[in-house]
Amino acid sequence: MTNSAKLFFVVLFLLLQQYCFGQYSISGYLDTPEKNKRVYLSILKFDELTAISDNQILTSTVTDSLGYFSFEGRLLSEKNAIYRIYANVDEEFGGVQKVETDELKNFHQFIFSNSDTLVFKGNKKFWFSTNTNTNLVDKQWRDFEAYALKLRREFIDFANKGQVSQSSSQYLYELKSYAINQKPHPLITLMHVADVPLKFLREDFKKDSKFYDELQESLNKYYGEQLYALQFREFVVDLNKEEKLEELSFYRSLTYTLGALSVLLSIGLFLVFKKLKDSRNNQVQSVSFDLTTQEEKVAELILKDKSNKEIATELFISLNTVKTHIRNLYGKMEVSNRRDFIEKFKNHPRD
Repeated sequence: MTNSAKLFFVVLFLLLQQYCFGQYSISGYLDTPEKNKRVYLSILKFDELTAISDNQILTSTVTDSLGYFSFEGRLLSEKNAIYRIYANVDEEFGGVQKVETDELKNFHQFIFSNSDTLVFKGNKKFWFSTNTNTNLVDKQWRDFEAYALKLRREFIDFANKGQVSQSSSQYLYELKSYAINQKPHPLITLMHVADVPLKFLREDFKKDSKFYDELQESLNKYYGEQLYALQFREFVVDLNKEEKLEELSFYRSLTYTLGALSVLLSIGLFLVFKKLKDSRNNQVQSVSFDLTTQEEKVAELILKDKSNKEIATELFISLNTVKTHIRNLYGKMEVSNRRDFIEKFKNHPRD
């Protein structure tokens, strides 16, 4: 072979390689009584495996008279992503249907990239279940899914509500251990971690943030901080946000509680002091000073701010007698001057 011929084949190979690279193919047969049935291809976020929405749809096609359909081209990402293929059971249905029973399943979820091939064989009950996928990460997912199913059966007994919390935490622990030891593709680990209720993820995130940091790093390395790496980053931010909201709610409740206790304590102290004051007043009022008639007359005139001389004149007694009555009054009232006497005598009930 001449050098020019070799160069021709090299150039041809490069051209063909450039043309063929990145061309996905999804095809197969839909074994249903109705023909010309529309088949949808959707892309999913890592936490949307159970959700279904029109917004997820990438493209759609219609089966031919034999039930054959195909999707081909360069539409998909070169990176591994989660897809769902499905067809509505009822073509007249206005939205999107996702059916999974013992008698029928109208969808299949899988991991795929723009360079993979997926072929479906006809199946009357489970429309997309019989298939061959060249994506190796999808195979890892099936193995991990089988293991996760075994764990759910072993640990999570939803009928026993008292043990759901403990068993869910154990389930998450086993999932993480599997991911650490088997080292599957980070997308697979992400999908299964996201399947755990948020309550347990938040608790685990507080205790073992290193695991989630390493998962984020692996996702960043593969996806270049795009796609699922970006989604997971937002997911972790929400986990932190929920934790901070819980802390804020706790401290707000604590503030309200302390404020309420402070008000109650103030009211309690006020009532206690008031009761003590009333008790003292009652004690003062309950004391009998045993005044004589003349002493009461002297006391009344003192209240009218009469001088000793004026008191002696009004009562027709000597000034010395007035002074003697006043000394007796001070002694009985336990005071030492007129001002205290007047104040105390005013509060003393008189018959």
